[in-house]
Amino acid sequence: MAVEVRAARPGDGAALARIWLDNARYYVGLFPDDFRMPETAALDEWFEKHLAQPQRETEVHLVAVVDGTVGAFAYARLTEPNEDASRQMLADSPQRRAHVEALGTADSLQRQGLATALVEAIEEWARSKGARSITATTYQESPVSIPFWEKRMAYRPVGVTLKKRLE
Repeated sequence: MAVEVRAARPGDGAALARIWLDNARYYVGLFPDDFRMPETAALDEWFEKHLAQPQRETEVHLVAVVDGTVGAFAYARLTEPNEDASRQMLADSPQRRAHVEALGTADSLQRQGLATALVEAIEEWARSKGARSITATTYQESPVSIPFWEKRMAYRPVGVTLKKRLE
């Protein structure tokens, strides 16, 4: 199976919406207290609206295509050091960094290498833009995301987000 990684573009909205909903159903099924189904009305148009906007140089929106069908997507952005970076204790603070904001694969194409190809392309993009490190955020309890990021992509946990409901 040949995987083509390319920039997301107008016309990809329906596929992105389908993948988004696949991923939402998966997580809602496992963790209904922490996830919800997004509004589906005009979801493809919402993606199309974003795809039609000029892409910023500090962002990358990619898709993985198999047999002419968009099967996965990824979005990443760069973060510049802020003016106080030299006073921060985290080693990466004074450097340009990248962050994977979103990554999703269609249910029918899971474990086919699409996400791997997308993350590798994002890493190359980040390097080409002068980023010195890259991070990704995922759900800590996910039985697929954590092994993907840690074992497949060699990322390591560096922090924990804690949450408390205030109902």
